Amino acid sequence: MKKFLISGLVDEYRVNINLFAISPNHAIKVFQQKYPKAEDIYVIQDLFKK
Repeated sequence: MKKFLISGLVDEYRVNINLFAISPNHAIKVFQQKYPKAEDIYVIQDLFKK
């Protein structure tokens, strides 16, 4: 599992949280489960960094 920094717009506020997930898509799905009304969700980190 990797740590991803996910950002999303929830009720006009930008929320950034760190999540452990298998892939970036999985991290976004976990964020959507935590914040069902979230919009404009994306990963804020260098995915190709070793």
